[in-house]
Amino acid sequence: MRNKIFILGALLLTLAFSGCRDEADLQYNYSVNDNTLFAEAQNSFAGKYRVFWNAMNSNYGLWDYEKEFGLDWDEHYEQFLPKFEALDASTEAVTDSMLQALMNEMVAPLHDGHFAVTFINHQTQKPVMAIPSALRNATRDDITISERYKPNLTRFYYNGELKEYKEADTRFATLLAEMTKVKGRGLMWAEDRYNTLTQKEMPTQAEAMEMKGLKEFIDAMENFLDKGGSASDFNEIAQKYSYLNIPFLEPINVGFAKDGISVKYGLFNDNIAYFYLSDFNLIGHMDERAIKQSFPGATDFTYERIARVVDVWKSWFSTIQAFHKAGQLKGIILDLRGNGGGALTDEQYLLGGMLPAGGFQIGWTRLKRGVGRYDFSPMMPESVPTMEADHEIITDVPIVVLVNSGSVSMSEITALTAKNMPNARVIGKRTHGGLCGLTGNEFYTENYAGHIGVEGATPVFCYLPNQILFDNNKRPLESIGITPDFEVDLDTIAFKRDFTDTQLNRALQYVRTGN
Repeated sequence: MRNKIFILGALLLTLAFSGCRDEADLQYNYSVNDNTLFAEAQNSFAGKYRVFWNAMNSNYGLWDYEKEFGLDWDEHYEQFLPKFEALDASTEAVTDSMLQALMNEMVAPLHDGHFAVTFINHQTQKPVMAIPSALRNATRDDITISERYKPNLTRFYYNGELKEYKEADTRFATLLAEMTKVKGRGLMWAEDRYNTLTQKEMPTQAEAMEMKGLKEFIDAMENFLDKGGSASDFNEIAQKYSYLNIPFLEPINVGFAKDGISVKYGLFNDNIAYFYLSDFNLIGHMDERAIKQSFPGATDFTYERIARVVDVWKSWFSTIQAFHKAGQLKGIILDLRGNGGGALTDEQYLLGGMLPAGGFQIGWTRLKRGVGRYDFSPMMPESVPTMEADHEIITDVPIVVLVNSGSVSMSEITALTAKNMPNARVIGKRTHGGLCGLTGNEFYTENYAGHIGVEGATPVFCYLPNQILFDNNKRPLESIGITPDFEVDLDTIAFKRDFTDTQLNRALQYVRTGN
C-alpha cells in the first residue's frame, strides 16, 4: 500500500510540474470532450487559462517560429495566470468585454493566421473568441474594403470592354434574397392575397383559414427578416406554410449557409478570361460525393442552383482551353480578393487546370510529431493538386492572381502557386498571412495536433492547425502572407462612385503589355 501511495504521489508531482517544462511527460487528447481534463475550466477563468496553456504547450506547431519573434511560453504563463486569477477573485461580475480584452492580450503574440480560441464565460454562459490574426490585420489600410469586397464588372460592360459575362451565387444570404427579395415576390404575393381575401364580405371557411395562415406567415417572415434568422429558421417557416402554395417559397438547403459560393466569369477584349471565386468550395458543387456531403438531402432547387455555379466555371475553363488551343488566348485573371479560403482540392479547377497532371510543388511543410514543444517531422515537399484529365498546359500566356488582405488560406496558397509559375504574377495587396494546414480531430493522435476541445461543448476551444507551410526557400510565411509582384491599392472612392477597379485595371494592363 505504501508503494502505491508513493507512486501516486510521484505521478501527481510529475503532472504538477509538467506544465512548465518544454517536454510533456504524457499526451492528453485535448480534442475530445473529456470532463476530467476540462473540469478546472468549467467555473474558473484561471482554470481556462491553464487548460489553454498546457494544451498549446503540447499541441501548437509553431513554437520555434514564435521563439524567433521573442515569445517565451513559460514567461507567458507567469505573466497571464495572475491576470486570470484576478478575474476569479473579482467581487464584480466579469463581463464578456472584460474577458475579451484579456484574451486579446493573451493571444496577441501568436502568429498562426488560422488560430482562434474561445473561452465560455461561465458567468454569462456566452462564448468569447480571440483571433490574433484579426488583431494583427485590423490596422491594415485595406482591411475594411478587402473583407467586404465584391467585384462589379458593370463599368466594363457598358464601356465595351466585356464581351461575355455570367455569374452564379449559392450563398444562403443571396438565395434568401432571391427567394423573398426581402419583402419581395413570395412575401408580396402573400400580402396581396391576404388583402384580396380581407375585402370579401363573406369569405368561405376555407378562405378564412387561408387568411389566418397568410397572416401568420407574413408575421413570421417579418420577424425573421427583422432578426436576420438562420437557414433553419427560414426552412421551418417554408415547411410550416407550404400548404398555402406561396410562389417562390421552398426550403433552402442548410448546406448553402456553410458551403455556398459566388462565381463570376467575364471575357474581356483581346480574349482575356476573368474568373472570380468568393470561397474555395468548387469541389462541393462539382463532385457528386462532395455534393452529398455539403448539401444533404438535396432537392431539385439545390441541384439547379449548383448547376448554375458549374456552368459559370465551365464557361470560363472551356473558353481558356479553346482559345489557348487556337493560339488566341491573351491571358487569364483569377480574382481571389476577399476570399477566405476553403478546400485544397479546388486548386485542380483553377491554376491546377493550367499545369501538368501529378501535382505541383509550391514549397515545404512539416507536421507536429510529438508532445514536446519542438517535436516536428522532417521537412517534406508540399504540392497542390493539378487536373488529371486531358487539358491545355498554359505556361506561355500571362496569368494574374488578384489578392488583398482579405485573401486567406487557400487564396494565399493559390497566390503562392502563382509565385512558382513562370508566367503568373500576383497583383493587389499583401494577403492575410494564414497558410498553415488544417485537419479534423480524427488525425489528432497521428499528428499530436488538432483542435483543442470541442466547439460549443468544452469551456475552452481552439481552432488549431497541425502543420506549417514554408516557401521553396524554406522560409515560413505565417503572419506574413504573400507579397504581390505589383502592389496596387483599390481606389475605394472611385470604386464606390462608379465601380472603377484600379486593381483589376492594373491586371488588364499587365496582361496586355507585360508590365
